[in-house]
Amino acid sequence: MKKLQSLLRIESEGNIIRLIGSMTQLKFLGITNVKERDEEDLCASIQEMKVLSRLFLFVSHGEEFLRVDALSSPSPYLDRLELVGKLEKVPHWFCSLHSLTYMNLQGSRLEEDLLPHIEALPSLLSLSLNNASVRKELCFNRGFVKLRHLWLWNLALLNKITIEKGAMPNLEFLSIRRCLTLETLPQGIEHLTKLQRFRFYIVSEKFRESIKEGGVDHPRMLLVDERCKKYTNKSWD
Repeated sequence: MKKLQSLLRIESEGNIIRLIGSMTQLKFLGITNVKERDEEDLCASIQEMKVLSRLFLFVSHGEEFLRVDALSSPSPYLDRLELVGKLEKVPHWFCSLHSLTYMNLQGSRLEEDLLPHIEALPSLLSLSLNNASVRKELCFNRGFVKLRHLWLWNLALLNKITIEKGAMPNLEFLSIRRCLTLETLPQGIEHLTKLQRFRFYIVSEKFRESIKEGGVDHPRMLLVDERCKKYTNKSWD
């Protein structure tokens, strides 16, 4: 099986993680039931996969950490990364993912600010953060030059989003869902001049009131809505 190119949804049991290290031609790899104790073997095996383009890792239990920091650097061809599980810190190798176009972090619950580690990624098109942060604020200061789609879901403590002028200049789709402590529109949303579609759902009552007529964010909401009207025939899931 050394020439196998795709291995998806395999469960981490016994010596399987150590054994897949010999499958150096893998392009797609997906492993479920990953455990904290797997870190050294897991990272050593991934390090051997020089042509890997898609990586999916799912931790075994919600309270265990997904430990991947022993990986020195993944394949330079890595195009899609999905990590499901709690992260103790932002993996140091995130900033080296120059070919990455899609990143999905779910249940990471990071206390550290993720954005400075990935804002300079030159190929990133889609970013999904689902319960990926326990911070109260997300600030897009700069970068994300190619980002087209952004999902911010289930960020339980988030109460402020800031978008500085020049950040995410090509963003087309923004989805905010179940961020129930967020009470206002993202500050600087008017800077997203390429925005074509947005979805705000399962939001707080204060958020809804702020964008209604008479609300503090209503003028900016009108501006964004008017800008997006010409793209109403487009949709994304």
